[in-house]
Amino acid sequence: MKEKFIHLLDEIKKDLVYLANEVENNIRQSVKALKKADLDLAQQLIDKDVEIDKMEVTIEKNFLELLALQQPVAIDLRFIVGGLKINNDLERIGDHAVNIAKTVVSCPKMHRLDSVKKVNDMKKTACSMLHDVVSAFIHQDTDEAIEMRARDEELDELYEEVVNMTKEILKKDSDKLDENFAMVRVARSLERVGDLATNIGEEVVFMKEAKIVRHKSIEK
Repeated sequence: MKEKFIHLLDEIKKDLVYLANEVENNIRQSVKALKKADLDLAQQLIDKDVEIDKMEVTIEKNFLELLALQQPVAIDLRFIVGGLKINNDLERIGDHAVNIAKTVVSCPKMHRLDSVKKVNDMKKTACSMLHDVVSAFIHQDTDEAIEMRARDEELDELYEEVVNMTKEILKKDSDKLDENFAMVRVARSLERVGDLATNIGEEVVFMKEAKIVRHKSIEK
């Protein structure tokens, strides 16, 4: 029974990393669709969300099977609790990729706005955070996980810059209201990806150190 437990635990870890890689790629591709006004790519990402949802459900079922196999020791129980939350956060990141893709389909003219450069910077930061927090999860590296909080503040600042750029543009040219508001929605989705990556970092700390750092300042 213990061998089966360990095997299933390892498989879940692999599945979580795979899901994380998929949603990170979807975020990258959604912004690529925006920059190129590629409606076909945007639609592909929308359609692909079904696969992300299926992966999330499968991982959740496997976590519940872990609980049913035997009474886990404390560290394994923390992995299950934290992993369930990470699984949900990753699915929500996938939803934000879909939100961006849907915005591209509804307003493809966004790519002509100057703020697209700033949104691309947000994409780079958000995806870098996601990539690094997954590394922190794999290696149970709480130092790297903790860094997400400071990096999320950088992403928040980029979001505010997009909002401020939009305000200035609309003062001069209100005819571009739809595409500017659409760009702010995209920026908001990317800002939320940073929030969710920060959440994952907090769960890594919980897994490794049994500390709940949510809603508190994180210090090394």
